[in-house]
Amino acid sequence: MVIALLALLAGAAAWTFAEYMLHRFAGHAARGRIHFSREHLRHHGTPGYFSPAWQKALSALVMIPVAGSVGWLVVGFAAGVAFGAGFGLAYLGYEWVHWRIHVAPPRGPFSRWARKHHLYHHFGDPEANHGVVTGVWDRVFGTYVPVGQVVVPRRRVLPWMLDESGTLRPELAADYRVADARMARA
Repeated sequence: MVIALLALLAGAAAWTFAEYMLHRFAGHAARGRIHFSREHLRHHGTPGYFSPAWQKALSALVMIPVAGSVGWLVVGFAAGVAFGAGFGLAYLGYEWVHWRIHVAPPRGPFSRWARKHHLYHHFGDPEANHGVVTGVWDRVFGTYVPVGQVVVPRRRVLPWMLDESGTLRPELAADYRVADARMARA
């Protein structure tokens, strides 16, 4: 039972590493030469865009058994299944958190950190902060940038950032600033 729990946690940790590597290298360094990169760059251009669910499901159907097989080869069948399950659950959690970052305001300290960390990657420096749910691998590989206030171009502002009058919600002012195109060029 302890081995299975450790394998489950190791699978979740392995997903965070895979997510960082996929995001940084297949998403950005490939510069649109592969499908994943084209989808990712489209997401950067339109932060509300996400790849279709069928593509994400297909990815999961490939990644999770591969992760489980690797675990099976390393530590045996039961732990391999637990490793694959941890990897898969972490992937699903990542997808949910990433989607929430783009569609809903923060609801607590982690949520606030994750939005600032990830939205800085979108609006400040796409070569920094590749981890969406953790900054661990960014720290390990030197791509972590601590974030103060994120400057969001008016044309790319996320709907949850604005009140009914179209201005930045006051409770978000410490974390975000909406910049007009004229201000962004200055």
